[in-house]
Amino acid sequence: MVLLKLEKLEPYLDDLVLLLIDAVENGASIGFLPPVSEEEAKNYWLKIQDELLSYDRQVLAVRHEDRLVGTIQIETSPKADALHRCKVEKLIVLHDYQGKGFAKALIEGAERVAASMQKQLIFLETRTEDSASYLFTKMGYITSGDIPNYARGASGNLEATTFFYKEIEPTFETF
Repeated sequence: MVLLKLEKLEPYLDDLVLLLIDAVENGASIGFLPPVSEEEAKNYWLKIQDELLSYDRQVLAVRHEDRLVGTIQIETSPKADALHRCKVEKLIVLHDYQGKGFAKALIEGAERVAASMQKQLIFLETRTEDSASYLFTKMGYITSGDIPNYARGASGNLEATTFFYKEIEPTFETF
């Protein structure tokens, strides 16, 4: 397992498209509803590439045997009152690779990158009672609350979302 901080997404675009489609097809709550076309997934990642160039977002990926099997994103804000925090988004691991430590490695990597960016607070949201919800709790994230009917699920029903946060210590590590 190799953790990468992606500076450019183009070399990995095919794997990233596959990751997004696989996640949505397997019920992940990541802002998309099935079915997701290859074109839609590719356009999403190209938009993210633009945000990488403006430093508003960081993308980490985990590689296993020459293919990307997971990814996570860190979104930052340029607002003066938000420079100390960041949001973790789109924790995705290929369905066949789940439960093997890749998600944990991605979360730990995101925390290290956030700390190296002098962030002191990480926050995120995930579907209530989703496997990611349990994982973030296990990794020390604190539940700040639930909002019922926050997002539409793949079935078309509205589902609750849980918001989490974790305080971290800034470092001077280069990642």
